Amino acid sequence: MEDYKEEIRNLLLKYYTNAGDESKKIRCTTADILQEVRGVIPSEPVSEHDIYEIMKAMYFEQAQEIVYEKVCIFVGNKRKGLPPEYETQETGRRFVWELYLK
Repeated sequence: MEDYKEEIRNLLLKYYTNAGDESKKIRCTTADILQEVRGVIPSEPVSEHDIYEIMKAMYFEQAQEIVYEKVCIFVGNKRKGLPPEYETQETGRRFVWELYLK
């Protein structure tokens, strides 16, 4: 049987590192990383738990990410020629893995 965890480690090390230039930093959830490797790793024998173990073993850091969305604060009025207005607001927070592109 294939060692899928080792294959995932190799894929991650090929494209990412656990430290580096801030301009190359990306943030991913465990589910995001699992989805990325599903292109080459069968989905059945690999779970988010496996991804979590791999990320911890490879010393990737975790961070809190603030999620922003544009929210309509005024729907506008077509008859008066007033366009809708939007404001960027915090809509949530989540914990993510920090990866750096090579």
